[in-house]
Parts: sequence; structure tokens; C-alpha cells
Amino acid sequence: MEGIGYVIGVVLPYAAVGVCLAGSLYKISFWARAPKHLHWELFPYPRTTAGKLEEMVVEVLTLRSLYTYNRRLWLPSLLMHWGIYLLALWLLVLVTGLLSAGFAGMLGTLGGILAGAGSLWLIFRRTGGDLRQLSSPVEYLNLLLIFLLSFGGLITGFLGSTAEVREYLLGILTFSPRVPTNPLFLWEILLGELFLIYLPFGRMFHFAAKYFSYHRVKWGEAD
Repeated sequence: MEGIGYVIGVVLPYAAVGVCLAGSLYKISFWARAPKHLHWELFPYPRTTAGKLEEMVVEVLTLRSLYTYNRRLWLPSLLMHWGIYLLALWLLVLVTGLLSAGFAGMLGTLGGILAGAGSLWLIFRRTGGDLRQLSSPVEYLNLLLIFLLSFGGLITGFLGSTAEVREYLLGILTFSPRVPTNPLFLWEILLGELFLIYLPFGRMFHFAAKYFSYHRVKWGEAD
């Protein structure tokens, strides 16, 4: 068990981050080199930098397009995305230590609840009615992975145990990692590593495609 713990807690974090970064750079460079779409101005769109930034921020925070075109999926998707946003903020607050440990733990717990509830709700929504025929296996896989990460972080205490998790993350960042003393944390760390390895090669990487989908496709003003 000590050997497995060392591999999961010390070796794999760097391998997972390396694969994630390499895969992300490959996908972004691929999109950047793609031919420009034919510019057909079929609808008004913002032409100023401020207007474009506003539209993208509103879309990211409210999922306005999903609300307009597929309202059945909007609320659970919004819960899941806001949970992910809170978990990203939790990670930032935890590593930087800008806010109290209690506040960081609250962010992590709330983010885990929202992401877990939203992803589970989406799984059930997609298994019924016409959405079942339109949903591919990879979409269930993505939702299941998010649910397992969120639920695992809650039941193992990973999202609430700020002191030990912060110490572990700082050890990773300073290249002096240590295996967590809580063996349950290794399961959550392993899920996180698998998530990072899978992220740039799956549909969940759509967050990085927003720039290209808006500027090159929707607005058609690529340089």
C-alpha cells in the first residue's frame, strides 16, 4: 500500500499535469491553425472588445444559450458549472491562503454539493425521454466522472480538510510532495489525476474552445 500511495500521491500528480498541459497545448494549437470559417453576418453581434467580453462572461455565468434552446438541461447544468467554478475558487483560495481556512472549506463543500447534484441530475435527465436518444456514452462518462470527483471529495472530507490538503498541494507546487496521512484522500487524488489526463481529450475541454467558437465561428472575426 505504501508503494501505491507513493505512486498516486507523489509520482502521478506531475505525470497527470504534464499530460494535461501537453494535450491542452496540442488542442489549442490545432484550433488556432484551423481554416477560418466563411463570414456570413446573419445576426447582429457585438463589435467592441467590451461588448464581446460582456457576452462571453454572461454566457459562462448564466449558460444563456442553453436556457434559450434546451431549458430542460439548463438548471442542472447551471448548478454543475457553478459548482465547478466554486471548486476552482476553493483551490485558488486554498493554495494562496488569502482567506481563512473555514471559508475555504465552505467553498469546497458548497462546490462539491452543487457539482455533484448538478451532474447527477443531468445523468437522470439524459436517461429519460428524447434526451436518451440524443445522449452519447461519452456524455454519461463525463457526468459520472464529475459526480464521482465531487461526491468523493465530500465523503472523504477532502474538500473540507483544508489544512492537510493545503499542505499536500503546497508540497506538489514546491516539488517536495508527501503522501497524505489520510489514505482516503488517495482515492480522491487518483480521481483528480485521471480527470486531468482525460480533460484535454474529451468534450469537457469546451471551456477552452469558447474563444475559438465565438471569435472564429459565431463572430467570424479571426485575425
